Amino acid sequence: MTPILVLDHFYLSISLLVTIGYQLLGFAIAWTFQFDKITDFTGGSNVFILSLLTWLLAVRLATFLLYRVLKYGSDSRFDDIRSHFFKFLGFWVGQIIWVWTISLPLTILNSPALSEHSSYAVWGKVTDILGVIFFWIGWSFETSADLRKFMYKASNPPKDKPINVGLWKWSRHPSYFGEMLCW
Repeated sequence: MTPILVLDHFYLSISLLVTIGYQLLGFAIAWTFQFDKITDFTGGSNVFILSLLTWLLAVRLATFLLYRVLKYGSDSRFDDIRSHFFKFLGFWVGQIIWVWTISLPLTILNSPALSEHSSYAVWGKVTDILGVIFFWIGWSFETSADLRKFMYKASNPPKDKPINVGLWKWSRHPSYFGEMLCW
């Protein structure tokens, strides 16, 4: 499913925070023991940690959706189209376009073009900061709404009573709103 981006579309903020913490930990160890044996190791392993962290952040939503469908046995959104080849294929073609499109920032971030042209990687403009703020608000909305709806459905509510607590009291689709704010 869709990756979840944290703080900003380039993972720059979260990777900076993790890097600062990890490198300062390395510094504290090197300073305390007065040796340089871990300097290069912390540099190289920091890259690995950031790769792992950003990948794990990207699978949060996919893991939740997989858990949900395994718990309930199926996804009722597909009940009307699952047995119709072209309708079902149409959904999957739409998903191909959706996945490829939303993966473009990560694809571009990992591309040689970005690393070869440092002018693309400028960070710190007002729009960057606003983007981080919007991301956090959106991510909070989406996560809160997903959790609230999951707990509501787990309580076996009456079929004709829609959820109307938390963010669901104010919006029919707060998780979609949160996703839009993230992007």
